[in-house]
Amino acid sequence: MFKRFSIATVLLSLILAACGDDGATVITTPEETTTMPADDGHGHIVGTYVQNAEDFAGKTAADWDNAETVRVELSEYAFTPTDLTFEAGMPYKLELVNVGQIKHEVAAVDFFGSVAWRKVESPQSEVKAPFFNEIEVFPGATVELFFVPITPGTYEVLCELEGHLEAGMRGTVTVVGTAPTSPVPVFAAIDEGSWVIDGAELVAAADWETMETIEIELSEFAFSPNEIHLTVGQPYKLVFTNIGGVKHEATAAEFFQTIALRKVEDASGEFKAPTLLEVETFAGAVTEVFLIPQTAGTYDLLCEIEGHFEAGMFGTIVVEDA
Repeated sequence: MFKRFSIATVLLSLILAACGDDGATVITTPEETTTMPADDGHGHIVGTYVQNAEDFAGKTAADWDNAETVRVELSEYAFTPTDLTFEAGMPYKLELVNVGQIKHEVAAVDFFGSVAWRKVESPQSEVKAPFFNEIEVFPGATVELFFVPITPGTYEVLCELEGHLEAGMRGTVTVVGTAPTSPVPVFAAIDEGSWVIDGAELVAAADWETMETIEIELSEFAFSPNEIHLTVGQPYKLVFTNIGGVKHEATAAEFFQTIALRKVEDASGEFKAPTLLEVETFAGAVTEVFLIPQTAGTYDLLCEIEGHFEAGMFGTIVVEDA
């Protein structure tokens, strides 16, 4: 069960709450007292994400046709520009363009948790998640991030690939203005999300040399094979290859809540999140999902793009105990 926190509650806590010995902020409400992650020193709470992101960043919730586009170049070893400014409540498309010779990463855990996400998009795919942890962009490639900033403040942006941060690859994001109040943002604790909470630890501990690869073709209008068999605890790479003429989607809401997700990868980059909502693969492209199933069961696999499910594009994922 999520604990929900409105932005008013979060701001009030910063003014009125007392800090415990561990640095956490204690929020007292008429209903309950809840320990939240600590203030990061810039006036915003860390360890949360925007649970009702759809209310701000959904396809029809924001004016995406007029969203401001901001370009950031990644090189050896810098973000250009180094410092970005966004306005709370406004939709943005952030273009990450790798003009360097090696891959680079954008890691901004506090900022990424403070925005309402729509999607991450490349020339090969669209990936939707509750929020993202890291985005890696391959040399010569471009990845676009679609989001609406919610919480004013200043946030660090880092490239944490080995040696990159030490070489000076860092920057800041500043969100100005006033946080939206209608609708009210709902913040939920990351460590109580509807995903495998220790997924990162499971991914780090897994032997990825034993990974099995399963090829899945997407076409008009079918998954092939349409029944996929997996084993609990076994690392997998699911390769979605779109052999059709239009984009197709793979979504498996209940299954995605039971996986330890390592990453989604395509020809442009790697996208890391606690779990997935949807993965769309464009015509002629390939998207790879690296994961470890954790719970046995039978799960639906769907393409929910308009008309595709009705045309028969659905399948089954069967996860069996080891």
